[in-house]
Amino acid sequence: MLTAGWTVELLVLPWLVALVFFALIWPLSVLRKDASLVDLAWGPGFLLQFVVAYALSDDGGQRPEILLMLIAVWSARLGATLVRRRFADGYEDPRYTLLRESWGAGFWWKSLFIVFILQSFIQWLIIVGPITALAVPSSPLGVIGWIGCVMAASGLVIETIADLQLDTFRRRQHRGALMTTGLRAIVRYPHYFGEIVFWVGIACICAEGGAWLGVVSPILITVFLLRVSGIPLLEEHLAATRPEFAAYRARVPALLPSLKRLRAQ
Repeated sequence: MLTAGWTVELLVLPWLVALVFFALIWPLSVLRKDASLVDLAWGPGFLLQFVVAYALSDDGGQRPEILLMLIAVWSARLGATLVRRRFADGYEDPRYTLLRESWGAGFWWKSLFIVFILQSFIQWLIIVGPITALAVPSSPLGVIGWIGCVMAASGLVIETIADLQLDTFRRRQHRGALMTTGLRAIVRYPHYFGEIVFWVGIACICAEGGAWLGVVSPILITVFLLRVSGIPLLEEHLAATRPEFAAYRARVPALLPSLKRLRAQ
């Protein structure tokens, strides 16, 4: 066991393990012509990296244990949801199909770098904040930490409800229908909103203990969802396949729930 501290092993080894984890899935994605298999490693990969760092640190305590528990629940929920949907849908996520079409015939080998290795690194950038909470002296949670716990738990509840509502909708409606009910009546992407709330909660727990790098996690999550692989690609797909999406987008905000629409429910 390594002494908890700012060690190269504590910060780098988790990513190397995740890199191998993602790389092992890549050949299967090539054989199946389905780059969205990478999503099956997204949630579990976070837990894998944190567990590796947790095992390297011998400074336990309330804060690391709570972080481990929250990240484990988040990872299990997301992993189970994505696996269930992937096998239920039976086709490649449209976001990756767009990438495949834009990158041409060489996408099969380019995907190793622009999808799999890149995602393992992005994952590390997000989880490295909580990992640094293992490298500072452990201390009991205070008010900010417990607020963070409540926020993280609330984010998980929001994501769970949003995903259950969407899965129920998909079973009852024809493929191609646009869901505008439930939580999606007040915010277009409630699961993304819950995701940000979760990571803000994690950041509070980390920062209270002196691991200020934890605040980077929700910032990166928000940037990626707003500007990179979340909302932009999803909205492009919905706009091209759902004629009623333009009107829906005009009346319902993307990430911040509309209090006006909430009161009207």
